[in-house]
Amino acid sequence: PAVKDLVRAPINGVVLYRTVELGEIAVPGAPMFTIADLNRLTLTVYVPEDRYGQIALGQVYPVMVDSFPQYYFKGTVSYIADQPEFTPRNVQTTDSRKTTVYAIRLDLEPTNGKLKPGMPADVNLEPAD
Repeated sequence: PAVKDLVRAPINGVVLYRTVELGEIAVPGAPMFTIADLNRLTLTVYVPEDRYGQIALGQVYPVMVDSFPQYYFKGTVSYIADQPEFTPRNVQTTDSRKTTVYAIRLDLEPTNGKLKPGMPADVNLEPAD
């Protein structure tokens, strides 16, 4: 293809979704592709209120995914929500308060493309070494 026919992305990454097909007219301002840098993935987990005080920025936790049960990936806490994501209407008992959760974001170490956006993951909330 001629240089004028190339599409350039603002980042290096992997195409996750293509929203236009060859031969379609690209609408100005509309996305044509969704691109992700697989070396800069984040994971959002929801921590119950009784564990909230044990989480701190910079802590490292092991992350497990079903696709690689033999591996533990490292996730570093980069964000802790200051507002709960879910609070029941009538919080009266200790058990009811446990349903209140806070979002925690972990930055994942680069995995050479092993991890992909949307993969389900589990986090062990005991700090990793």
